[in-house]
Amino acid sequence: MAIKLGFQQQINVSVTKDDLVYFTDTLPFGGYNTADLDDLVLIGPILSVNRRSNLYSSNTEIFEVATSQLDLDLNIPIWQNSNNVPVDTDDFLLKINGVLNDPILGVNPFTITSGVITFTNPITASQTIEVQLLYTITVDDTNFVAPLSPVLNSDSFIMFKKNEIINMSGVKGYYAEVKFKNNSTEKTELFAVGSEIVQSSK
Repeated sequence: MAIKLGFQQQINVSVTKDDLVYFTDTLPFGGYNTADLDDLVLIGPILSVNRRSNLYSSNTEIFEVATSQLDLDLNIPIWQNSNNVPVDTDDFLLKINGVLNDPILGVNPFTITSGVITFTNPITASQTIEVQLLYTITVDDTNFVAPLSPVLNSDSFIMFKKNEIINMSGVKGYYAEVKFKNNSTEKTELFAVGSEIVQSSK
């Protein structure tokens, strides 16, 4: 079994196959969204990562509806030529006149087959359809047992951890550059920064 997680922002560059994916709920505290480490839930190892690296155009397209229709074809050249036509409903977000439309619970539910969306109710010429491709990771959830709380949903905080069976050492390299950024408007103090460095060559 596998579950696909979609993100509107680009996926962290260090995420790779076999990394372990966790999720939790967050609560606002002190100007930040925080979580209890005891509430982390393992989903499973990553099977694949889709950063849409071969997409050289916008990941969002606007479709103007000319006539009343049930189907909307997403096999447009810029997505087709770069192999970015959505495969399933986890690959994209869809808005109707600027309002997010869920494929199951939305005002006009839909399915997708071979890049063609089929709506439950016809879309009309007065409607504008916006489709945003998502960056995705596919996770092996064979051993995942969904807890009563927290619940995995679109508001969950998703994080990853390097698989220690595969990544047995620390970060390797001759130099490192670190940038600390605080986007809170409240006063914050940084008490300490530490690192471990081992000389491996001369």
